[in-house]
This record gives sequence, structure tokens and C-alpha cells, in this order.
Amino acid sequence: MASTGSSDNAQSSDTAHLIVVSNRLPVTLAQNGSEWSFKLSSGGLVSALSGLKREMSFTWVGWPGKDFGTSDRVKIDNLLRENSCGAVYLDDETAELYYNGFANSILWPLFHYHPGEMIFEEAAWDAYQRANRAFAEALLDMVKDGDLVWIQDYHLMLLPRMLRGLLDARGLTGVKIGWFLHTPFPSSELYRILPVRRSILEGVLAADLLGFHTYDYARHFLSSCTRILGLATAPTSVEAEGRTVHVGTFPIGIDPGKFAEALQTDTVQRRLSELERRFDGARVVVGVDRLDYIKGVPQKFLAFEHFLSEHPEHVGHVVLVQVAVPSRGDVEEYRQLIASVNELVGRINGRFGTVEYTPIHFLHKSVTFDELVSLYAMSDVCLITSTRDGMNLVSYEYVASQQARHGVLVLSEFAGAAQSLNGALIVNSWNIEEVSDALHQALAMAPAQREANFNLLYKYVNTHTAAYWGVSFINELKRVSQAADELAQLPQLTAQIAQTAFGAATQGLRVLMLDYDGTLSATRTIPDFARPSPQTLRTLRRLAKLPCTLVYVVSGRIRAHMERWFEGIDVGLVAEHGLFYRHPQAVGQLQGLTKGPQGPQGLMQDADGWTCLVEHTDPQWRETVLPLFQHYTERTPGSFIEEKEVDLTWHYRNTDPEFGLWQANELKINLERVLSHWPLTIVNGNKTVEVRPSQVDKAYALRAIIGNLAGTQLDFVMSIGDGRGDENVFAFLNTELKAVQELITCTVGRKSTQAKYFLPNVDSVLAILSKLADS
Repeated sequence: MASTGSSDNAQSSDTAHLIVVSNRLPVTLAQNGSEWSFKLSSGGLVSALSGLKREMSFTWVGWPGKDFGTSDRVKIDNLLRENSCGAVYLDDETAELYYNGFANSILWPLFHYHPGEMIFEEAAWDAYQRANRAFAEALLDMVKDGDLVWIQDYHLMLLPRMLRGLLDARGLTGVKIGWFLHTPFPSSELYRILPVRRSILEGVLAADLLGFHTYDYARHFLSSCTRILGLATAPTSVEAEGRTVHVGTFPIGIDPGKFAEALQTDTVQRRLSELERRFDGARVVVGVDRLDYIKGVPQKFLAFEHFLSEHPEHVGHVVLVQVAVPSRGDVEEYRQLIASVNELVGRINGRFGTVEYTPIHFLHKSVTFDELVSLYAMSDVCLITSTRDGMNLVSYEYVASQQARHGVLVLSEFAGAAQSLNGALIVNSWNIEEVSDALHQALAMAPAQREANFNLLYKYVNTHTAAYWGVSFINELKRVSQAADELAQLPQLTAQIAQTAFGAATQGLRVLMLDYDGTLSATRTIPDFARPSPQTLRTLRRLAKLPCTLVYVVSGRIRAHMERWFEGIDVGLVAEHGLFYRHPQAVGQLQGLTKGPQGPQGLMQDADGWTCLVEHTDPQWRETVLPLFQHYTERTPGSFIEEKEVDLTWHYRNTDPEFGLWQANELKINLERVLSHWPLTIVNGNKTVEVRPSQVDKAYALRAIIGNLAGTQLDFVMSIGDGRGDENVFAFLNTELKAVQELITCTVGRKSTQAKYFLPNVDSVLAILSKLADS
């Protein structure tokens, strides 16, 4: 196992090895006697990564296609290793249920907006988990610290989390994981019907970088994270378990040089001449699709029928050559599709055909690469009518083969390529009349316009290649990994560090400043339900009883709530984000304090010992803000207003996440306009918009508390918090209390921070505090 020392963790990404992981290896194995050989398989991913292979070396890991005996595995492993591949072996039952039972019967139809085709079975889900775990265990023996692991597609959506767990257990924290989806990601309203929706999302969120073909797909994924997992998202990232998971758009491409080279071969030139003679005098529309229900082949034929019906002058002069590559003919839905397509072909050819003229040439078979290039090159139009398609590289291949003819590309708006290929005629493939009109427009287009459109298309296809796609993703993975490594330099606060510092403070006072929501307690949707847990109360009571120890709980809650929650525990309280504070009773036993009956700056304490840091406020501002808050509450279902003694807060945690955020941003703009002449601060909090007096915050309250304690020797100060308001506290302590013997500032969740340490969550905070209470 690789060393886990810091030098290994800091390994440069430039020297890191890349491991590409996919469901299938890009090879087909064959046995001749006792010897094994293999040949390169076909497929979109194989073609795409072949381009990347010319730019950088990598090891490809995947399932070899079937199970093998122990003796064969040794030979196969040696053969694959010599060719930069590694095998993950699955028993035949697991492979079948994982691949056909879950990946292709659940995720594939769901991600392509065909939920009616879903058949969820628990046995298939169990197999999917087993298969992903097998991949994780196989990778664990191949990966070294500092490596880059790039996981492909919907077959392996649990793998990032499983692999991360195994790597962390071995101390291999320098491995960076990327994951790319080659299909669409559906709208959150559709995705939410998946019974295991949370597990799938949580699985990929253990990666460092998530890639999608288009921003629409990325946006749907981010929306699902917000709506289903309740996570905070930005346009290009998700905050999950204290980590920032980056989300990017990386449109895949092809190797256009491969098509340009093929066009120069004698084989293609001969076949091209044959096809031109065969269709002499006719305009040719070409379609190349896998015969799958997402490819819209029936819609294409119906549109072509409508085109011939509406434009009879084209009958006898325009033909559609459709290559339909067979796909999953053993599945009932696909058999029905084949029957439907054959019926359409027969009907249209019977209606418009003659002895000399066949409108649709339907090839239900695979064709050779040379034949494919020849068909692309001799056609006038390429018609793509996918109803949902991750990208559709046929469009790219057609453009790469059309340098001589400048054919027109008619492309479905539901293919990912439609967002990249400026110069194509974009159509709604469900609208038969629109597709028919676009076909007519394409055939009637002037040569100059055809050439101009083609030049736009060719420039994009020729620059955004498969190699460009792969290198872009890997470079972005390296970039976000470097940023994460810098963030990872922030050390986690351990019980040993905290206890050592706490125990070293033997002469003076020990002060703990503890944020409440998100630090001592998980954030609750309703403020009245945010009371501390019995564990929290027990821990604080034990800490408060320690000699020379003052504990302060800092919250945005009102005084009445805090008094009720912490009744009977001698802790100091800071309410409404610093507007009010009260010392613990233990302060009265300390000698030499500057604190008397007055608070700082002459502010008086009330009978219960509370000091208000605002001398007086003009109540008129509340009369201005409340109607505005009420206006947005009425128009934002799930929102509500929290009226505090001084602050006013508008909560939108229970609203539609996107709509609530829009409303909050609009509310803030309106507040800034009407409150510009008042000394008030408008704060965007955690799903809140808060209005409070200016200058007063947690750091201001802490400064007042420390000022009250100026007559004592502070030997230990600890501050723990999770929010933006706590950053001001950390900055104050780090600059103003540098002379304190033991100073610990700690944020909750790994993030860019002024704190010196981090803790991952509320449970870890309570665990540290419990250890201190045992001191």
C-alpha cells in the first residue's frame, strides 16, 4: 500500500496516473485453445476515449463481458495489464441483474423521460449495489495516492461513495475522483419518483467533479440535490457533507480526422461513386440511429410521410436512407418498436412508392465504418429526431463527412448536441409538421446559406473533439483538486489538540464561545422546534461546572427561547446575533473585573442581567419592513416571519428552493431601497433574510464580553461556529487575542474560513466538548 505521509498526499497532479472506469472494458476477449486474445470494441465511449488516449496515457478498468474461471483470470489479467487495462469480475447473475435489471431497466428509461418503462425490483437494486462494490474493491488494489479516477456513466453512480469510503479507511486521501454522465439527467420532478433517489445522488456526490453534456442536465441534477437532499447549491457546485463538489459542463466530441482520412481512401471513394450512381437524380436524406425508443425513428418516418404528402413535387425525387442498428431485440418494448417501425416503412413505401421509386430505404443492421462514411458524404440532409438523447454524435460525424457537399443538419432540440451545433436547423421532434417543414427548408436552402451554416458546424466539430472533451475534464479535475488540496490544509480539530490546550490553561480563565444553530444543534425548519438535545444540555452542564471555565452560547434566537432552553445551566447567553448578552453567574465570583452594574459604553443591564448593545432604535423601521415581509410571505408558500425583540427575520426554508431564493433576492433589493436612510443591516442568512441594527453582530458582542473580562487573565479561548457571522468572530479573535496562551478558532464544515481548524458536523462538535468536560 502506498505511504500516506504528507509528501505523498502532496503529489503533483502532473505526475498523477489516470484511471478510467466504465461498465465495460473497450475490448472483446477471444480464446484460441489455452491462449487469450482481444480486439477493440466499438461504441461512442470507446471512440471518445480513443481520442483522449492520443493526448495522455491511462489505465482503463471495467467488466470484461462475462465471468471466467480462476486460471483464465490470471491469463486475462496479464493480457489486459500489458494493454493498460484492468478487469472487474462479476458473476453472471449479478452482471445480468445489475446491467439489464437496474441500469438499463430503471436508470436508462428514467433518465430519458420514459418512466413508464421502469420496472423496479429489489433484487436488481441489490445487484447494482454489489456490482458497484466489486468495482470499488477492485480499484482499491490499483489506485495509489495522488491518482485521478474518472468514472463513466449511470452504471456506476454508487461507485464514487463506495470507493471514497475504502480509500479513506486506508488513508489514501489524495485520490481525486471525477464522474461523467453520458445520458441526460432528468428534471427533479421526474427523478424524484426513483425509489432509491437519495442513495444514487449521495453516491455521486462523493466525487470531486461531476460532468454533464449540457448545462440543462447539470441544472436538473443541482435541482434534485436541493429538492431531495436539501443541499445548498450554486450554478457550478454542491455543498455536501462539508465538501464542495464541483459541477461542470463538458460536451463530448468525436475524432473528425478519422472521417476526413476515411474519405480519402479508395474504398470509400469507390462506394461513394456507387451510391451517387444508384441515387442519381434524387436528393438523399440520411438517418443513422440505434433502434431505441429514445431515438425517435417512428417520429422521423411520420414526418417524412407528412413531407411527401404536403410536397408531392418531391415524390420520386427525395429518398430517406435510414440505418437502424439493432438494439436489445430480446426485450418486449424493443420488439414492439421494431414491429411499429416495420409497419410504418411498409405503409409509407406502399403509399408513395413505385417500381422505380422507394421512398424509405430501411437497413435494420449494422454497417461498416466505410459504408457509414460513404452514406454521410453522399447525402444532402441528415435528419435526427431523437426524443431524448444525451448528446448524439451522429450529428458530429455527419458534419465531419460533409466538407465537399455542405449538407444540411436537421437536429432535434431534445439531443444534447442541439445546444452546441450552431448552424443546424433545430426542431421539436414531436411536432411532425415542424420536422416536415424543416426538411423542406433544408432541401430548398441556397448553396451559399448551406456553406455558411456548414462552416459554423465544422469549426465547432473540428475544435471540440473527443480529445478536447477528455483533456478539458481532466484539467478541470486537476484544477478543482488543487483547490481542494489547498482547502484540505485546514486541519481537523482533534480531541487531543483541544484537551492539551484546555489542560495547559491552569493559571487563568478558560472561555468557550459556542454558536448554536449548526454547531450545537442541527438547523431546524421551525425556530420553536430548535431546542437543544439532552446530549447538548448534559455536555454544557458538565462544562459549566468546571473551575475557571466560562461557557457562552451564541444564537440568533430571542432571549426568551434561550432562557427557557438553558434554564438551570450556568452558561452565558448571546441572543439575536449579538444584540443582547448575559454573563454566566460564575462571572460574579471572579476578582478584578471591569464589569459593574453597567455594560460596555454605559449601557445598562436589566434586572435579569441582560445587556442590550443598542441604546435605542427607531420603531418606525419595523412598521416599514413588516408590510414588505407580509407581502412576500403571502406570495411565497411555506415562508413565515419571525418577530424578535429587535430583529425581524423572513424564513424561506420550507418554500420551493428555487422560488424561495428568487423571492429572497427580490425582497433584499426592495429592503435596500426603502431602508437606505436607516442605520440597519440586511443580512442574507441560512434560508433567511434578516433586518437588524447596523454594526452589532456576534463579533461586536464578543468584544463587549471580552471587555467585561478585561481584569482577568485569559489562558484559553475557544470559538466554534458554522456560519458567515462566525467568520467575523474568528477574525476578531485571531487579531485581537493573539496574546492568549491557547486560542482555538474552529468552523463546522470544511470551507474557506478565518478559523484555524474545522470539525465536520454537529456530532463531532459535541464529541470534542464532551472530551473537554471530562478534563
